[in-house]
Amino acid sequence: MAVTLPVTDLILYNGRIYPEPESRRRFEATAISKGRVTDLGSNREILKLKSKTTRIVNLRGRTVLSGFSDSHIHLLHYGMLLRTLNLSRSRSIEEIKRRIANWSSTRSRDAWVLGRGWDDEKLREHRYPTKDDLDLATSNPVFLKRICGHVAVANSAALSVAGIDNLSTNPSGGQIVRDPQGTPNGVLKETAIELVEKVVPESMDETKKALVYASRKLARLGLTSLHCIIGSLAELNSLRELKQEQKIPQSIYAIIPAKLVDSLAPLELSSEKNGDSFHVGGVKLYLDGSLGARTAALNEPYRDDPSSSGMLVMSREELAEIASKAKKSGFQLCIHAIGDKAVDLAVRILGDTFGPEGCRQLRHRIEHASIVSEASMREMRRLGIIASVQPRFVYSDQWANDRLGHERLSELYPFASMSRAGIMLTAGSDCPVEDPNPFEGIWSAVSRPGLDKKERLTVGEALVAYTKNPAYASFSENFRGTLGAGNVADMVVLDRDPYQSSLESLRETRVVRTIIGGKVVS
Repeated sequence: MAVTLPVTDLILYNGRIYPEPESRRRFEATAISKGRVTDLGSNREILKLKSKTTRIVNLRGRTVLSGFSDSHIHLLHYGMLLRTLNLSRSRSIEEIKRRIANWSSTRSRDAWVLGRGWDDEKLREHRYPTKDDLDLATSNPVFLKRICGHVAVANSAALSVAGIDNLSTNPSGGQIVRDPQGTPNGVLKETAIELVEKVVPESMDETKKALVYASRKLARLGLTSLHCIIGSLAELNSLRELKQEQKIPQSIYAIIPAKLVDSLAPLELSSEKNGDSFHVGGVKLYLDGSLGARTAALNEPYRDDPSSSGMLVMSREELAEIASKAKKSGFQLCIHAIGDKAVDLAVRILGDTFGPEGCRQLRHRIEHASIVSEASMREMRRLGIIASVQPRFVYSDQWANDRLGHERLSELYPFASMSRAGIMLTAGSDCPVEDPNPFEGIWSAVSRPGLDKKERLTVGEALVAYTKNPAYASFSENFRGTLGAGNVADMVVLDRDPYQSSLESLRETRVVRTIIGGKVVS
C-alpha cells in the first residue's frame, strides 16, 4: 500500500536556523506542512521537498529562531493603554491634568477617563496625584493606574460611583489612603483598587477591539505565545471567542484569578493537549505589591522609607487554604511575590502543601521573584518551582538603590544565581508595566545595566527563557518552544544573529517576519 507523503506548504532556505535556543547547531533550511515543522537540513535537501503549491522564502542569510513567548502579560491592559490615556511619558501632575481635560472635552459628561503609566518618580512634584488634582481637570469620573498597577488614583466622581467615603474601611490586603482629616484622598493601594475597578463600565466590543489591537502589535515583535493574566470573566470569554474567530494568532495560556475558578467547567481548566492554542492553565494569586510603590513585602525595611517593609495582601492561612484547594483540584498556582518576605512565604506554603512531587507535577510558578533568599532558592530547586521573571525590570528600576540600599542591590533580580541553582526561569514583560519587545528583555538580562554583572545571563540562557522554558511552564513542551521536527511551526526571522551580536547590537535586533502555526502573520 502506497504511503501519501504530506505536501510541503512552506520552505525557508538560505538562512541560519537554530532549532534549539541553547545550542549553536544550525541548519540552512526548513520545511513546514500543516502548521508543523517536518524537516531541517541543507538548502539542497529541503528544496527537493517543494511542490507546485509550496511557498518558498529566501532568507538571504537571516536568522530563524523559535517564536518568542511572553510568560506574564496583561493583554487587555496593554490594549486598553493603547486606546486610552498613556501617561508613561508624563513629567508633571499639571501635564496629567491637561491630558485629562483634553480627553474628556470630546466625550459625554458621564464617560470615564481611564489611563495608566504615571510614575511619581518621574513627576516634577515627586508625589502621587490626588483626587483634588484630578477634580480640577474634569467632572467626569477619572481612574488612573500607576505604572506598576499596584497604586491608582480616582477623582471625586469615580470615588462617589464606587461608594468610597469617610466611612469606608480598608479591604483586606489594600489601603484607601486618607488626608489628615480622615477623608479619602483618591489614592488606592493593592486590593483597594478593585473597589473602583469593578464599577468601571465594561464594553465587550471595546474589550475585543483592545485585545485584537494588542495581539497584532505583539505579533510584529515576534511574540507567538502569550501567558495572559486575566482579570475578569468578560475578558476570558472575549479572548476565547476571538481565538475561535481566528482574530488572535498567538497561542493563549490563560492565567485566571482564584475568584473565577468556581465559575468555570472542569473541561475549561484542563491542560493543553494536541496543540490546541487556547486553554486555561493557571490560577493567579497576589502575595504582595511592587517595589516601585513600596508595597512589595520585604524582610527588612525600605531604605527610603524605614517605617515600611511593604505589605502582604494575603495571610499565611489564606494562602494555605487556597493551596489546599488547588491540590484537590489540580491547578497550577502562579503566585505574585516580589519581595523576599513574600517569596519565602510562597515557597514555604507550596512545600508544605505539595512537596517536590506535587510541585513538579503542577509546575507551580512564582511570578516576579525579584528578591530571593539563598534558602528560598534551595527550596525552589528542591521543589521544582518555576521563577517567572521580567528582565526588563533591570533597566527600568533606576530607583532600586533608593528603595533597597547598596548592600541589598546585589540581591535584586538574581537570574544567574537562580539558573545556577537549577531553577527554571521563564521570562515575560508584565506589559503594560514594561516594553513587550522580547529583545528589550533579552538585552536587559544579558547586560544588566546598573546592577551586579555577576547575575548576567548568556544570550543562550536568555533565549531559552523566552522560548523553551515558557513552553514547559504552560504544559506545551512536547510541541512548542523549539523547532524540532513535529513541533508547531512558530518561528521568527531576525535581521541579525543574536549569538554573534554585541550587547548594543543585540538590543537593536528586529523581527523581519513572524510565523505562527506555519502562517506568516507579520
